[in-house]
Amino acid sequence: MEWSLLRSDQFYENFHYTFQQVMMRLLFVTPSASYPPRAGHEIITYNYIKYLAQRHLVDLITFSNDKLSENEDLISWCHHVEKVVLKSWQSRINKVFGIVSGMPLLISQFKSAKMAQTVQQYLAQNKYDVVLFQLIAMAQYKPDWYHGAVILNMVDPLVLNYERSMMWQSWYTRQWALNRIIRLKKYELRQTPRFDRVLLLNHADVSDYKNILVGAKLDWVPYAIDVDAFCPDDENRRQNGVIIITGNMDHLPNVDAVEYFCKEILPKIRDQVPSTVLWLVGARPVAAIRKWARDEQIKVTGAVPDIRPYLSQAMVSVCPVRLKVGTQTKVLEALAMATPVVTTSAGNHGIGGISGEHLYVSDDPSEFANRVVELLRGEKWSKLSVNGRRFVVENFAWKKSMDRLEKIFYEVKRQSTTQHRSHELH
Repeated sequence: MEWSLLRSDQFYENFHYTFQQVMMRLLFVTPSASYPPRAGHEIITYNYIKYLAQRHLVDLITFSNDKLSENEDLISWCHHVEKVVLKSWQSRINKVFGIVSGMPLLISQFKSAKMAQTVQQYLAQNKYDVVLFQLIAMAQYKPDWYHGAVILNMVDPLVLNYERSMMWQSWYTRQWALNRIIRLKKYELRQTPRFDRVLLLNHADVSDYKNILVGAKLDWVPYAIDVDAFCPDDENRRQNGVIIITGNMDHLPNVDAVEYFCKEILPKIRDQVPSTVLWLVGARPVAAIRKWARDEQIKVTGAVPDIRPYLSQAMVSVCPVRLKVGTQTKVLEALAMATPVVTTSAGNHGIGGISGEHLYVSDDPSEFANRVVELLRGEKWSKLSVNGRRFVVENFAWKKSMDRLEKIFYEVKRQSTTQHRSHELH
C-alpha cells in the first residue's frame, strides 16, 4: 500500500474506529415500546437494542400503556428499563394544549412532566457515552443543561412527508394541513440543531431534507429487515398469475397506490393475462380498499398473522406508491422472500435497486404492466428472484444497519469528548 494512501483521512477514520470499539453506556428515550413491536419506530428500537446490547450497556426510558414486564426481550437486553405511563386522556388534554399554544399536535400529545423528570434524573445520575432520542416528539426531553453526546433519530422526514401528501388532501382540509406543516417545520428548525447528529432512514431523504433543516447535522442509518426470517420458503409453492400488494390499508399513500394500480395498470395486465389474481394484504382496509373485493379476481385479506406465506406464494409483488419519501419496507420484504418486485421510482426511493437487475422500476402504467406480465410469464423471474434477495441481504440486513449506527455512535462520542476537553482547557 502506498504511503499516500496510508495518510488518507479515510484510513485514519477506519483505523480509529477499529481500535475504539469498547463498551459504551447508552440511553434510549422512546415514545413507545410495545411487544411485539408494531409501529416502524418500535421495530427499529427493538432491533437497535437487540444488537447494541450484545456489546454495550443499554438503558431504556419509554412511554407505555402496555405491560412492559411482558416484553422479556427488552427486559433481558437492557440494564435498566423505565416505563412512564401516559394515559389516553392525558394525550387528549395535551392536544388541546397544543392547539392553544401553537405546538404541533404530534409533539404536544407526548408532553409529560414525569417523563421530563425521569430523563433528567437518569442523565444526572449516570454517565452516558451517547443518548438517543427516538422520533421528533421526544426531542423536547433533551435538557438544555445536558452537554453529553446526543442523537435524534427522526426516522422519517415528516415535513417532506406532509408536503408531498398534500395531493391527497381535500379542499376543506388543505388549510389545516398547511398549518400543520408550518408548525412542525418551525419546531424541527428549533429542535434539531440541539443534537450532535440527526438520523433519517436513507441518504436520499438526507439530500432532500438538508435545505429544510438548516443547521442540523444530518446523517442516515438504513432501515433493515430480518433476512433470516424473511427468506424463500420452498414449502409454499408459487401460484401462477398471483400479484400481491402489501401494507397498512388505511395509510393514504397505500390507498392511493391500490387505486392507481387497479384503475391504470391492472386492466392492461389482464388484457395480456386474463387469469391474473390480485391479493391486497394488509391491516385496516378502508372502504376505498374493500370495494375492490367485489371483483372476483381481487382478494382483500385484512390483517394477517404472518405476511410471509402470502409473499412466498405470489409470483410478483408490486409497489405502485407515488409518495417519494422514506423506505418502502414492503419492497424489502418481498425481495428478501425472493419474490420479484415491480415498483415506481417513488417506491425505489431510499432503496436504490437497479431496474432490470434487482427489481423493475417504472412510472409509466403501460411499461409497469408489461414488466409484471413478463414476470408472470417467467421471463427473467429467476434472475430477479435471486438478485433481489442478494441485494437485500448485502444492503439491508440488520447487521449492516447496526454497523453504521455503531460507527456513528463512536464518532459522536469522540467529538463530544474532544469538545468537552476543549471547554475545560479554556
